[in-house]
Amino acid sequence: MATQNSTQYANTQATPRVMNATHEDRGRVRVKAFDFTQSGAGSAGDQALLAQMEAGAMRVLYAVVTNSALGSSRTMDLGHLGANDADGNAIAADPDAFSANTAVATAGTTTIQINSQLTTKDGFVLAAQINDGTIPDAATLSGYVCYVID
Repeated sequence: MATQNSTQYANTQATPRVMNATHEDRGRVRVKAFDFTQSGAGSAGDQALLAQMEAGAMRVLYAVVTNSALGSSRTMDLGHLGANDADGNAIAADPDAFSANTAVATAGTTTIQINSQLTTKDGFVLAAQINDGTIPDAATLSGYVCYVID
């Protein structure tokens, strides 16, 4: 039987020891809450801008989203509007970077497991995109995203 190390554990065994980044070890879990209400009927592919995330190295852990009934066959993607990495290079917008095609036809609450790492110079905007039909007037998305930074 063989054993192998994760990158982070191997860092603790290296000589000289390599310190893991705080978004991987010793970081603090932070929470950003959001409450969104659609104003007027929206189109398929419209985005709800949910939260401004901080700059730096971050591990997005998960999001919990409660939605009103958005209509038959509606799905939601969770992603971002793009950003700049630590060197100032563009990170392309990715509407489903964190989750694709979550069912939101009926009212409910979904926990979206993410575990994705991003390093940005100025932060990024967390956004939900509603697909497969219009967004009803007064439709709602609320919840929070949990992430590690420091």
